[in-house]
Amino acid sequence: MGYPDDQLARGEEVKLHTHPHWKEGVGPVLWFVVFLAIGAIAITYTSRIDWSGTIWLILAEVVIFIALLLWLSVIPLIRWRSTHYVITDQRVMWRDGLVTRESRHIPLARVNTVSYTQNVWERIFGFGDMHIDSASDDGEIKLIDVPKVDKTKALLYQLAEDDRSRRAGASGDGT
Repeated sequence: MGYPDDQLARGEEVKLHTHPHWKEGVGPVLWFVVFLAIGAIAITYTSRIDWSGTIWLILAEVVIFIALLLWLSVIPLIRWRSTHYVITDQRVMWRDGLVTRESRHIPLARVNTVSYTQNVWERIFGFGDMHIDSASDDGEIKLIDVPKVDKTKALLYQLAEDDRSRRAGASGDGT
Protein backbone atom coordinates (compact mmCIF):
# COMPACT_ATOMS: atom_id res chain seq x y z
CA MET A 1 0.00 0.00 0.00
CA GLY A 2 1.61 3.27 -1.11
CA TYR A 3 1.22 6.91 -0.33
CA PRO A 4 -1.37 8.29 0.36
CA ASP A 5 -3.34 5.09 1.02
CA ASP A 6 -1.17 4.23 4.01
CA GLN A 7 -1.94 7.65 5.55
CA LEU A 8 -5.73 7.63 5.30
CA ALA A 9 -8.08 7.48 8.25
CA ARG A 10 -10.89 4.94 8.33
CA GLY A 11 -13.53 5.96 5.79
CA GLU A 12 -11.37 8.73 4.30
CA GLU A 13 -11.53 8.91 0.51
CA VAL A 14 -8.97 10.40 -1.87
CA LYS A 15 -10.55 12.97 -4.20
CA LEU A 16 -7.36 14.14 -5.93
CA HIS A 17 -3.83 12.77 -5.96
CA THR A 18 -1.39 14.54 -8.24
CA HIS A 19 2.21 15.61 -8.63
CA PRO A 20 3.58 18.96 -9.82
CA HIS A 21 2.86 19.79 -13.46
CA TRP A 22 4.62 17.70 -16.12
CA LYS A 23 6.72 20.71 -17.17
CA GLU A 24 8.94 19.89 -14.17
CA GLY A 25 10.07 16.79 -16.06
CA VAL A 26 10.95 18.53 -19.33
CA GLY A 27 14.32 19.90 -18.19
CA PRO A 28 15.60 16.61 -16.78
CA VAL A 29 14.56 14.72 -19.92
CA LEU A 30 16.31 17.29 -22.13
CA TRP A 31 19.45 17.09 -19.98
CA PHE A 32 19.31 13.30 -20.27
CA VAL A 33 19.16 13.41 -24.08
CA VAL A 34 21.84 16.11 -24.35
CA PHE A 35 24.30 14.34 -22.05
CA LEU A 36 23.76 10.97 -23.70
CA ALA A 37 24.51 12.54 -27.09
CA ILE A 38 27.54 14.47 -25.82
CA GLY A 39 28.79 11.39 -23.97
CA ALA A 40 28.43 9.16 -27.02
CA ILE A 41 30.22 11.68 -29.23
CA ALA A 42 33.03 12.21 -26.70
CA ILE A 43 33.58 8.49 -26.17
CA THR A 44 33.53 7.86 -29.93
CA TYR A 45 36.20 10.47 -30.59
CA THR A 46 38.26 9.48 -27.57
CA SER A 47 38.29 5.81 -28.65
CA ARG A 48 39.89 6.85 -31.96
CA ILE A 49 42.90 8.34 -30.18
CA ASP A 50 46.00 6.18 -30.53
CA TRP A 51 47.32 6.46 -26.98
CA SER A 52 47.99 3.93 -24.24
CA GLY A 53 45.88 5.83 -21.68
CA THR A 54 42.76 5.95 -23.85
CA ILE A 55 40.87 3.44 -21.72
CA TRP A 56 41.38 5.59 -18.62
CA LEU A 57 40.22 8.69 -20.46
CA ILE A 58 37.09 6.86 -21.64
CA LEU A 59 36.48 5.59 -18.11
CA ALA A 60 36.80 9.15 -16.75
CA GLU A 61 34.35 10.42 -19.38
CA VAL A 62 31.83 7.71 -18.48
CA VAL A 63 32.07 8.52 -14.77
CA ILE A 64 31.66 12.26 -15.43
CA PHE A 65 28.68 11.75 -17.72
CA ILE A 66 26.98 9.35 -15.32
CA ALA A 67 27.45 11.84 -12.49
CA LEU A 68 26.01 14.66 -14.62
CA LEU A 69 23.08 12.47 -15.71
CA LEU A 70 22.29 11.63 -12.11
CA TRP A 71 22.62 15.21 -10.90
CA LEU A 72 20.76 16.99 -13.71
CA SER A 73 18.33 14.34 -14.88
CA VAL A 74 17.61 11.33 -12.68
CA ILE A 75 17.48 13.04 -9.27
CA PRO A 76 15.15 15.87 -10.45
CA LEU A 77 12.81 13.31 -12.04
CA ILE A 78 12.71 11.26 -8.84
CA ARG A 79 12.16 14.44 -6.80
CA TRP A 80 9.26 15.40 -9.10
CA ARG A 81 7.66 11.97 -8.74
CA SER A 82 8.16 11.98 -4.97
CA THR A 83 6.22 15.24 -4.50
CA HIS A 84 2.57 14.47 -3.77
CA TYR A 85 -0.44 16.77 -3.60
CA VAL A 86 -3.43 14.94 -2.13
CA ILE A 87 -6.92 16.18 -1.34
CA THR A 88 -9.28 13.86 0.50
CA ASP A 89 -12.81 14.36 1.76
CA GLN A 90 -11.27 15.25 5.17
CA ARG A 91 -7.95 17.03 4.61
CA VAL A 92 -5.26 18.41 2.32
CA MET A 93 -1.91 16.61 2.32
CA TRP A 94 1.44 17.57 0.85
CA ARG A 95 4.55 15.42 0.93
CA ASP A 96 7.97 16.05 -0.56
CA GLY A 97 11.41 14.56 -0.33
CA LEU A 98 13.79 11.90 -1.53
CA VAL A 99 15.84 10.97 1.49
CA THR A 100 14.50 13.45 4.02
CA ARG A 101 10.74 13.79 3.83
CA GLU A 102 8.60 16.76 4.68
CA SER A 103 4.85 16.43 5.05
CA ARG A 104 2.00 18.74 5.99
CA HIS A 105 -1.67 17.97 6.51
CA ILE A 106 -4.48 20.46 7.01
CA PRO A 107 -7.97 19.28 7.96
CA LEU A 108 -10.66 20.74 5.68
CA ALA A 109 -12.35 22.24 8.74
CA ARG A 110 -9.26 24.43 9.27
CA VAL A 111 -8.95 25.69 5.69
CA ASN A 112 -9.54 29.45 5.74
CA THR A 113 -8.57 30.72 2.32
CA VAL A 114 -7.37 29.19 -0.89
CA SER A 115 -5.72 31.31 -3.54
CA TYR A 116 -3.62 30.69 -6.58
CA THR A 117 -1.37 32.61 -8.91
CA GLN A 118 -0.73 32.07 -12.59
CA ASN A 119 1.31 34.03 -15.09
CA VAL A 120 0.54 33.91 -18.81
CA TRP A 121 2.81 30.91 -19.40
CA GLU A 122 1.18 28.99 -16.55
CA ARG A 123 -2.32 29.83 -17.82
CA ILE A 124 -1.46 28.53 -21.29
CA PHE A 125 -0.22 25.21 -19.92
CA GLY A 126 -2.83 24.93 -17.15
CA PHE A 127 -0.90 25.04 -13.89
CA GLY A 128 -0.18 27.48 -11.09
CA ASP A 129 0.90 27.92 -7.49
CA MET A 130 -1.73 27.39 -4.81
CA HIS A 131 -1.68 28.88 -1.29
CA ILE A 132 -3.86 27.24 1.36
CA ASP A 133 -4.15 29.20 4.61
CA SER A 134 -5.28 27.35 7.70
CA ALA A 135 -6.69 28.31 11.07
CA SER A 136 -3.85 26.58 12.87
CA ASP A 137 -0.35 27.37 14.02
CA ASP A 138 1.09 25.72 10.91
CA GLY A 139 -0.04 28.65 8.78
CA GLU A 140 -0.15 27.79 5.12
CA ILE A 141 0.76 25.19 2.58
CA LYS A 142 2.17 26.42 -0.71
CA LEU A 143 1.73 23.93 -3.53
CA ILE A 144 3.99 24.68 -6.49
CA ASP A 145 3.02 24.01 -10.13
CA VAL A 146 -0.35 22.40 -9.40
CA PRO A 147 -1.91 20.98 -12.59
CA LYS A 148 -5.39 22.38 -13.36
CA VAL A 149 -5.03 24.76 -10.42
CA ASP A 150 -8.41 26.44 -10.96
CA LYS A 151 -10.27 23.11 -10.91
CA THR A 152 -8.24 22.00 -7.89
CA LYS A 153 -9.20 25.19 -6.04
CA ALA A 154 -12.88 24.66 -6.91
CA LEU A 155 -12.68 21.03 -5.72
CA LEU A 156 -11.06 22.10 -2.46
CA TYR A 157 -13.71 24.74 -1.80
CA GLN A 158 -16.48 22.25 -2.56
CA LEU A 159 -14.99 19.63 -0.25
CA ALA A 160 -14.49 22.23 2.52
CA GLU A 161 -18.12 23.34 2.15
CA ASP A 162 -19.33 19.71 2.21
CA ASP A 163 -17.23 19.13 5.33
CA ARG A 164 -18.75 22.20 7.03
CA SER A 165 -22.27 21.06 6.10
CA ARG A 166 -21.55 17.56 7.39
CA ARG A 167 -20.21 18.92 10.67
CA ALA A 168 -23.13 21.32 11.06
CA GLY A 169 -25.57 18.45 10.43
CA ALA A 170 -23.76 16.18 12.86
CA SER A 171 -23.75 18.81 15.63
CA GLY A 172 -27.38 19.74 14.88
CA ASP A 173 -28.62 16.16 15.38
CA GLY A 174 -27.84 16.15 19.08
CA THR A 175 -29.94 19.23 19.94
